[in-house]
Amino acid sequence: MTSKTEKIKEYLNDQMAQVDFRARAYVFDSGNNKRPNRNIFVKIRSHFQKFLDGNASYRWLTLTGLRGAGKTTLLYQLYYDKKNIDAYFLVLSVDEIVQTLNSNIYEVIGIFEELIGKPITNLDKPLFLFLDEVQYDKKWGVALKTIYDRSQNVFIFSTGSAAVLMNTNADVARRSIFEKVYPLSFTEYIKIKNDKYEIKGLSIKLRDIILNSQNAIDVFHKLQKEEQSIADYYFGIGRLDFINYLYYGSLPFMIALKNESLIYDQIGKSLERAVNKDIPQVEGFSIDIINKIPAILYAIADMDALNFTTIARRFGISRPKVAEIFSALEKTEILHRIYPYGSHFTQVTNKPSKYLFSSPAFRAMYYKTIGSIISEENAKGKLLEDLVGMYLYRLLDKRLGTSLTYDSAKGGADFVVQSGDRKIVIEVGVNKKIYRQVAQTAKKVNASYSIIISEKAESMEYNEEINAIKIPLKYFLLM
Repeated sequence: MTSKTEKIKEYLNDQMAQVDFRARAYVFDSGNNKRPNRNIFVKIRSHFQKFLDGNASYRWLTLTGLRGAGKTTLLYQLYYDKKNIDAYFLVLSVDEIVQTLNSNIYEVIGIFEELIGKPITNLDKPLFLFLDEVQYDKKWGVALKTIYDRSQNVFIFSTGSAAVLMNTNADVARRSIFEKVYPLSFTEYIKIKNDKYEIKGLSIKLRDIILNSQNAIDVFHKLQKEEQSIADYYFGIGRLDFINYLYYGSLPFMIALKNESLIYDQIGKSLERAVNKDIPQVEGFSIDIINKIPAILYAIADMDALNFTTIARRFGISRPKVAEIFSALEKTEILHRIYPYGSHFTQVTNKPSKYLFSSPAFRAMYYKTIGSIISEENAKGKLLEDLVGMYLYRLLDKRLGTSLTYDSAKGGADFVVQSGDRKIVIEVGVNKKIYRQVAQTAKKVNASYSIIISEKAESMEYNEEINAIKIPLKYFLLM
């Protein structure tokens, strides 16, 4: 009978022999053309280079983010980019280590030391350790901390889907550099799909104009100066590119698929893995509760207002348990929680939060595979709100002194972006009431200006009376 140690040695030899073959599937497309890199790849590679240059502070990089956002692809792209360095390379999927080998990170590294005939404390060349989905090993933090502390000649690249596990582990927090991988922006989607690159510096300019101007007319005049650059970028990009991006293109693993049924099947499976594998590692729910989560997600895909009590009654769950479920969905980044404006004041704490899908692809999957009981226009509006929320979340995440809320009053605006004392009211969509909505919220919060993001608009429109500007969605998507 083959011993466990021999099985692990056989596994490690196979991983090292096959890694180039596996990496090529992530680095090259079906035509053997190298895929463009994500924007974050530049930052990841710079951390790696600092380690190569002798900076011992850059020895452990952890990628967190939504399942399906592209962390595994980035891992293999970095491996492939640096594989010709004279070093030991070990690329491992931790779920395989735990579930297939019934082992753990520390045991596998110990057997790897036996294979190379050297302890990691006495390596003759660097070891680059790439570990995917580390949270499957319950003691991953202690194991990697120990490896990190044992040798300054080891570079650790770890990924995990449940971001909360990464950021709350004290063993990791003091040592690892964290980078979050977000769903694709529109320009990243077009770059990967069509090999068309963004105009250098344009996104930074648009971000500054839309979110940091003095008032609406200031936004209007500044955007006018960038309209030719915007038009230049969109030359050759069709309406279908935008539709495909809205419905599934923010998840990078969908781009290579051509069949729409297969696309939504894969999105469904990704969401299913997040519910069945990631959530149980965040909260200790019973199987009965886990089994109800997909139905709860489908229910909220159609809801205008989220009410925990209504959900509790509908699914036969206590209201506190519903709150725990939504907390887990937020921690695993399936949903983004948008608090009501002023929720830090006691008089409005009873107002409900709004939950958006972290990628519109998830809501679209429910609409496409199961159907929707709301109108097509309302369904489209919800997808657009997810999309804009996804962008704002990425732009504001972890930035000190900023917040993203919404106006919970009837007819209130979709978003209130606050940075210090400055507030910007944002509404998504197109209808006759939109100016009234932003005017109502802008007056309440004393906004610097209001922005209406219109999917159908081809040009800007300025309303001096209420200090608001309507901009085409295609402008916003270039931020």
